[in-house]
Amino acid sequence: MLGVNGVGYESGLPQIVAGRIIPLLQDTADVDAWAQWEVTYRDVVILDRDGAPVGVFNLTEHDLSQMGEYEALKGMLLDFAMM
Repeated sequence: MLGVNGVGYESGLPQIVAGRIIPLLQDTADVDAWAQWEVTYRDVVILDRDGAPVGVFNLTEHDLSQMGEYEALKGMLLDFAMM
C-alpha cells in the first residue's frame, strides 16, 4: 500500500508525510497517474498486479471513522488481494 500525491499538490508534502509509515510517491506531469486512473481528490484506487485500476473508494464520501465504511474498504482490499 502506498499513496500517490497529485501534480500540483506538492506544497504540503512535509505535513502529509509527518509521522506516517505508508510510503508517498509524487506523481509527475510526465506520468500523470491521477489522470490515467481518473482520480478524484481523496480516492483510494485499488490496482491489479499490472497497475490497472480495479476499484475506487473515496474517503470524502466514506468516513472511515464509521465502522461500516471502514469495513467496506477493508472488504474491497481483501477481495482484490485474493484475486
